Amino acid sequence: MSGLDVKATYDLPRNATESSNQLLRDSFVQLDEAEQLRQKGKLDHAQSICEALLRRYPDYFGALHTLGLIYADKRNYRRALDCLVHAAMLDPGSWTTLTVLSSVYLRLNAKEMAAKILEQANLIKPNDANVLVTLGEIYREEQEYEVARDTFSRAVELDPNLLPAAMGLGSSYSSLGQHAEAAQVFEGIIKRGAPLFDALDGLANLPASFVSIDLLSQLDKVIRDEGRDKAEFDNHVAFIRAAALDHAGRHEEAWKLIGPANGMMFRTMQADWTSLSGQRRVNLEALRALPVAQNRAEAAEQPVSLFILGPSRSGKTTVEKLVAILEGVKRGYENPSVENATRRAFQRSGLLTGNWLEQLPSHLYPLCRTIYVEELARRASAAKVFTNTHPLRICDAAVMARIFPNVRFILVKRNIQDNVLRIYMRRYRSDNAYAYNIRTIHEHINWYHQMIDLLAQKFPDIVRVIQYEDVIADPAAALRMVAALCGLPMTEKPLPVPGDDRDCSEPYREFMKALL
Repeated sequence: MSGLDVKATYDLPRNATESSNQLLRDSFVQLDEAEQLRQKGKLDHAQSICEALLRRYPDYFGALHTLGLIYADKRNYRRALDCLVHAAMLDPGSWTTLTVLSSVYLRLNAKEMAAKILEQANLIKPNDANVLVTLGEIYREEQEYEVARDTFSRAVELDPNLLPAAMGLGSSYSSLGQHAEAAQVFEGIIKRGAPLFDALDGLANLPASFVSIDLLSQLDKVIRDEGRDKAEFDNHVAFIRAAALDHAGRHEEAWKLIGPANGMMFRTMQADWTSLSGQRRVNLEALRALPVAQNRAEAAEQPVSLFILGPSRSGKTTVEKLVAILEGVKRGYENPSVENATRRAFQRSGLLTGNWLEQLPSHLYPLCRTIYVEELARRASAAKVFTNTHPLRICDAAVMARIFPNVRFILVKRNIQDNVLRIYMRRYRSDNAYAYNIRTIHEHINWYHQMIDLLAQKFPDIVRVIQYEDVIADPAAALRMVAALCGLPMTEKPLPVPGDDRDCSEPYREFMKALL
């Protein structure tokens, strides 16, 4: 989050009386103390100073701005929004406030509002590194990783010491599968002398062969921010440490750490899993009830929407990266086009907002299709094929096949034991309630495979099923299959060498078996 230039904002008026002059000085000193405390992570003390100032001076712009930053640092984004909107009302020309306000909107998943506010900040302060960082974050949330990478790179050029810019650049490289570049950025951050937690997390999620730094020794230096819950922080550290031990081949030690860490997560999400598993049964029964060869929407002038779907950690990204070398293909990653179209169809019809196509009344299908086509045109540009790897789209696949134009599916399976392990070793940012218990992971993958098999039966013309292990063994054969499905010519370019993660569960299988 951006800091506050209090000196530029609060120069004392020349004609101030001695009494008012003292009041200005005192409030200025207190505000500066609050900002210094915030930067040191002493958020509660900083908050109490700002709140005291605002009780006395309710329209004190600087205190509202800084209190908004404090709430944002505490991840209390709704309270941050209240403060920053009030501050922006008082000074609409403050690009620092607008930039932080945009970032808060982004955390609240209001991406369009974030972009609109940031446009205003950019007009006031063009080519500022802080503005570019927030713009890069918006691109990342929209899965526009190439544009995000370039935006963060510009921010780093403008301010090499701006750590959020470097972190954003490393994360974008990681999402693009540019592992060497990501490792270089993350390790560069740590070598500056501040072993940031997020940089270590980024390194832990890269293939071990790209990481040269000793993650275990660096983890010992990490200090928890005051605003972060201790139990949650310790749990996250345990996941990173387990990944580092796995990288080092110390599998038994990794397993001893990852079990309790997953147990804590599952206890907090068990109710969510119960609800999720019930919904999964509904999805399965609905798909079973569909007749074969449902009517499908086709439109020659529209690009192909290629959904590459499979359970988390099954190899979707590997397949997408391979497919992207075909002429006319643009990678969409886990883009939210379907969610956006569905949500807006609900909203524009005066209904409660929903995120699932299966919940959308059928008379709203034409509206949803129109919105989706607009989203697709914006994202795909001139591409003939636009990919989407969001695993949850498996639930909507049958409806998408009927109402969206030119839909195709590549459905990915993987050796179940390997898939289970990779999910169990990962700490997700949100959702994925099944992911923290070996049995529920098995149940989830089995459900997903049943959905894959049913989709292949119901839509044989537009669905192909592929095994991750076969992609690694013969990528050319996999690519020919995809090219034929999408009506594209096979490329003569050299094929990328995919990373080989087969049999990753071998050292853990006895441990895993004991939990079933």
